[in-house]
Amino acid sequence: MLEPIADLVFHEDIHRYAYKGNWLARSVTQVLSHDMPSATRARIDATRHEWEPRGNTCHAALEAALLGHTAPDPGDYDEWITPLLAHPLFKDSEVLAVEYRLVDQRKSLAGSFDCLLRSAKTKKTLLCDLKTVSSKPAAASRKPADAQLGAYAAMLIDHHPTITIDACLTVVAGPGITTVKTSDPSACISQWLDAWDNYALLQPDF
Repeated sequence: MLEPIADLVFHEDIHRYAYKGNWLARSVTQVLSHDMPSATRARIDATRHEWEPRGNTCHAALEAALLGHTAPDPGDYDEWITPLLAHPLFKDSEVLAVEYRLVDQRKSLAGSFDCLLRSAKTKKTLLCDLKTVSSKPAAASRKPADAQLGAYAAMLIDHHPTITIDACLTVVAGPGITTVKTSDPSACISQWLDAWDNYALLQPDF
């Protein structure tokens, strides 16, 4: 398991990161959503009561399973969690990190990825992010989280240069189905750098 980055703290109650006692200005999610259309943002906010508890429950279940802990009560989300935990990806891999926090001090930026795995069969190192959706069609059509994974990959390389990421995986959990979308790490990092440049250009005092 990777050692945590010293002095990097996530304050869950206010969803902010601090590093070496100083608040960080932004998270990966904030950078990637800064130019979201107002109608899309309003729709997301209006359905928060649906997707937030689903996402939190599925993430907690996966974290517990990967760490060998007792799984929390799935509540209304057993239909999502059962196929997620049964997926071969998690059955045949060594766990290198779970809910791992990363920081880019130069950008005053932090974020957390869901898990880093090493395939027992191929020995490849896999950087994973979990997404949940409301239906099977949505699981099939959900776009991979390439820019988000690229941010994590870039910071992971900075802090752990001996690690080679062989693939970035977007794990999509839907009711009765789990799909895995594979992306090239270099392409993901390129998408992240493009997103960062777009964000930086629009900051008046950046």
